[in-house]
Amino acid sequence: MCGILGILGFESITEWMYHSMVQLQHRGQDASGVFLSDPALEEFILRKRPGWVFQLFQEEPVFPKMRWGLGHVRYSTSGKGYVEDAQPLVLKKQNRTLAIVHNGNLVNYPKIREELENEGVNFQTSCDSEAILHILAQNIGSGEPFFEKLCEAVQEVYRRIPASYSVIGLVTGKGMFAFRDPHGIRPLLLGTADQLTAVASETLALSNIGCKSIRDIEPGEVIFLDENRQLHSKSLTSRKHSHCAFEFNYFAKTPTVMEGKEIYTIRTALGRALADKIRTMDLPPIDIVVPVPESGNPAGIALAQHLQVPFAEGFIRQGQIGRTFIIASQEKRLAASIQKLAPIRSVFEGKTVLLVDDSIIRGTVSKRTIALARDAGAKKVLFASTFPPVIHPCVYGIDFPSKDQLIASKKTLSEICEEIGADVVIYNDVESLKKAIGLTDLCLACVTGHYPTSTTDIEKLQRLREKDLRLV
Repeated sequence: MCGILGILGFESITEWMYHSMVQLQHRGQDASGVFLSDPALEEFILRKRPGWVFQLFQEEPVFPKMRWGLGHVRYSTSGKGYVEDAQPLVLKKQNRTLAIVHNGNLVNYPKIREELENEGVNFQTSCDSEAILHILAQNIGSGEPFFEKLCEAVQEVYRRIPASYSVIGLVTGKGMFAFRDPHGIRPLLLGTADQLTAVASETLALSNIGCKSIRDIEPGEVIFLDENRQLHSKSLTSRKHSHCAFEFNYFAKTPTVMEGKEIYTIRTALGRALADKIRTMDLPPIDIVVPVPESGNPAGIALAQHLQVPFAEGFIRQGQIGRTFIIASQEKRLAASIQKLAPIRSVFEGKTVLLVDDSIIRGTVSKRTIALARDAGAKKVLFASTFPPVIHPCVYGIDFPSKDQLIASKKTLSEICEEIGADVVIYNDVESLKKAIGLTDLCLACVTGHYPTSTTDIEKLQRLREKDLRLV
């Protein structure tokens, strides 16, 4: 899971790149990178480094003024996490330079890498995104018309890689392109403003730089913006749409709109669904509802209103800790979770508290959060998750690639309570989740075990990920 961005403008887009990438920082904090180009110049700038966007843009020398750019914030679910694996990825071929940024996970990466190496491709990184770069470079060629050749190249990506990918690319001297995999598992949106056209993972990255007209790029659709910002678009294939449900529940920012659905509205609906479930349960009287910030906030507020129970912000989020879920290793997640939240004692002391969070995955953060509430004097702690129990690994870019990591896959509800230290654990169910999102065409493989693509290489992918984690 990553955040990706591409901007094509009639004037310098460097400042817009920064402001837009900041709005994607929640999607990745391992590394940040930019590729800057200009149709009037032969040179390009590639810069990437570990850490956050503001660190990248503070580095010397100052970024030059250029009119085309790609941006990426990395959350490592493939590769060793080295700077070499950070994006954008760049390849020079003939008189052109091709650069791409990618969000997702290639389910058949071990196989496709082996195939490409047998074809003579020399990989420079351990990042799965490089496979897409080479397939595109092999098939775009130097023929004209360019959009037609681009479509042929993307069609080859579709043929050889089932999922999951949202991709933005630049070809120097030609323009910017973007496409999603045929299942549309990862988000990608197109926005336009007076002086620029942009593509990004979320709407806030577009609206923050003035884009008014924003739409989803459809699954199986390829778009191309030439140097005059003229849009070319073509639908190349059609499969069952399977947008990741976890995007709506956790990953996307609250103001984001994707697939025509506002994230805030969905999360408040998830809170009301939990309230309806709690009404049917024999629970101790709840004194106060406290959300686990920040993705739990809308659901917590809605739940409290629906139950007519007092609501309070019992935790203060501290500093620049970022999202603990997207930290690469369990040890680092635990260390970050200890620093992440500070409880307000007066909110918890002597009370039966209902904590509301977006999910329980490994149990690391949930356990620490409940311990903080108890240390602050809570009499009882109930814990509610807006997402159903996650019992199957994700191979499409969310960082739970192994079933062994998932607390709900190996423990009963009472055992989960004991493990994380809660008096009661309450989960939303699948039907409530689907109703809240308002879409039937979702990927819920992590909950149901029904994957929208072949799972032939899942075990190889898991072993590769586990090996890479031991190296970082």
